[in-house]
Amino acid sequence: MEKYLEKFKNGEYKDFNKLKEAFQKKLSEVPPTMEYVRNLILDAKLLFRILSDPNFNLSREAREDFMAALWYFIEKKGRIPDWIPIIGLWDDYKVVRYVKEKYKEEIERYFQETKFFIANYF
Repeated sequence: MEKYLEKFKNGEYKDFNKLKEAFQKKLSEVPPTMEYVRNLILDAKLLFRILSDPNFNLSREAREDFMAALWYFIEKKGRIPDWIPIIGLWDDYKVVRYVKEKYKEEIERYFQETKFFIANYF
């Protein structure tokens, strides 16, 4: 999974404002039709929420991976193009889930430190 994240760790992909705009657009285009797609949306929202919280000190490595995973989700031409019915978002799901699992302790720390209950992660 790391090789899929690397593409999104430089240049234009470091601009959080561009990420925020592109992320909101992508969410509006993805219908939560299948369970894995609904889980993908929730996981992506969680990563975005943590990434955008100015009161949480997210590690540099986690910040880079969160942004890369979100950019991978936004990108329509992943390993499996998003437009392919039923399986088009499967690779996005796997990449976002990988990053979520990789930083499980960082995510747990977020909930402990902020004491937030986030319905739908927004």
